[in-house]
Amino acid sequence: MTLTHFAIIAVCAYLLGSLSFAIIVSKLTLGKDIRNYGSGNAGLTNAYRTMGAKKTLLVLLGDIAKGAAAVSIAGPVGKLTAGIFVILGHMFPLYFGFKGGKGVLVGAVMLAFFDWRVFGIAFVLFLLSVIVTKWISLGSILGAVSFPITTWVFYRDPVLTAMALGMAAVVVFMHRSNIGRIIRGKENKFSFKSKKTMSD
Repeated sequence: MTLTHFAIIAVCAYLLGSLSFAIIVSKLTLGKDIRNYGSGNAGLTNAYRTMGAKKTLLVLLGDIAKGAAAVSIAGPVGKLTAGIFVILGHMFPLYFGFKGGKGVLVGAVMLAFFDWRVFGIAFVLFLLSVIVTKWISLGSILGAVSFPITTWVFYRDPVLTAMALGMAAVVVFMHRSNIGRIIRGKENKFSFKSKKTMSD
């Protein structure tokens, strides 16, 4: 990959990632900013807790679409490059004051396009953790941590592994407040009942 190709992929992926659908949906449908409600995070979990299932479905479809569009390019390095910058865009959206979500769903989409085996292991860890603890954040952290490990196991490529490690580190860093609450036993547990603190 040439420097020009890298720059084009990085910029396009970041701008695409900056389309924060949790914020877009909350503003268009409710006239409110989701970052002022619940956990203050513009992510899928907070969207479900504050807006309910129907509006969260729109967020889900939008975030899946932007993640898929960003990483639908040939080559593992290209996919990971796009993945890194679409996640950064999601976390620090240019269009919304650089305050977005934590990049878990977009990261999962990227993993699915990168390698189904890597995605499958991360997803199983996420699912088992959530089933046992009801902590979405812990499942997200474990899934992220598994990424560089499985990338090394399947590829034995130091560049790909380093990129995967960087992405995992960013996701874990974004969950630092959740880690503190988990340690104190005060982390919110997931429930299928939405509180819908944002209303029409």
